[in-house]
Amino acid sequence: MKTLFLLTMVTAMAAASLEKVKGGEVIYVASIVEKTVTTFAVNPDSGELTKLSSLMLPASPGAMDLSPSGKHVYVAMAGRDAKSNMATAFVATLERQQDNTLLLSAVAKIATRPPYIRADDSGRYLMMAHYATGEINVYRIQDGIVTSEHLDYHKTEKTAHCVEMDPSGRFVYVPHTAPNSIYQYVLDSGTGKLIPNDPPIVSGPAEGHRYHQPRHIAFHPSLSMAFTSNERGGGISAYSLNPKTGALKLKQTLSALPEGYSGGAAAADIRITPNGKFVYVSNRDLEDREPHQDSIAAFSINRRGDLQRVGTYPAVWFPRSMTINQSGRFLYAAGQKSGTLISYAIDAKTGALQPLKTYDVGDGTIWAMCVE
Repeated sequence: MKTLFLLTMVTAMAAASLEKVKGGEVIYVASIVEKTVTTFAVNPDSGELTKLSSLMLPASPGAMDLSPSGKHVYVAMAGRDAKSNMATAFVATLERQQDNTLLLSAVAKIATRPPYIRADDSGRYLMMAHYATGEINVYRIQDGIVTSEHLDYHKTEKTAHCVEMDPSGRFVYVPHTAPNSIYQYVLDSGTGKLIPNDPPIVSGPAEGHRYHQPRHIAFHPSLSMAFTSNERGGGISAYSLNPKTGALKLKQTLSALPEGYSGGAAAADIRITPNGKFVYVSNRDLEDREPHQDSIAAFSINRRGDLQRVGTYPAVWFPRSMTINQSGRFLYAAGQKSGTLISYAIDAKTGALQPLKTYDVGDGTIWAMCVE
């Protein structure tokens, strides 16, 4: 009876611990300068962050993605070979522990550094967009671990900046800034190969438009809509999505810059709240001035997928990456040049942002990702 009682207690404690981990949120922050991924716990009521741990990696981290199972974090890395001084690129597989901290499980060598990576919904393939070389690659994921097994390659154009999937998991999109276009593919779920869709490319806003060059793309959780951050000039575009064919069609483009803004600007990231009511774009100030005029632009999305501007809000220096927590109550923006992360409360009715707190998170803060 005593043994049975102890076994029951241990099982109950383990279950409670797992339940706590499952219900808790964390933000993983990658620092390209310090070569770390740091774990912060998120207070679900206040949005307050508490540092849990920091993992040193063998090379500088960049883009991150979460495995569909939630058990692993994938991190693109870049460095130089100690002997040849040649540029090298890898993807690290990090295993999430019971307390949400990370352990390095494996490192796979890849062809070249990607600014964006995306695991498909089956968890068998990791897709990569390569900015400098203008290409797309797919590598095999085996038992949750990214391998160096190369499954597919597509030569596109330079400045391939992002690779994302629609909510169905059937279609893949790769925005390119310089050619002002989005490449469209159908994913072959059996082989991991990408098949060019019909049409294979959709254009962004006309070159004469001030706000063009799609950089990142995000899909609405319930409407057949996609939205891009437009790097050139600082803007946002809405696209209708044909759920049968996967084809995008440009519908609307708006400025993401503050009213009266002057000088160069480059939009970076785009994030949609889980309920699909609001979308946010980060703007990087390209001028050499003090104070910097970086910002986050907020837009509401109506039932037809139309955008309406809510406002713009000051941000930390060079907000390259953003993330929104699972409840949609808080947004976090990482300043690549400031080495800080700023938190905002999201107004549930209007989508307006209220700055909460700024955290020192490490020089070269290049990616932030909030997960449960």
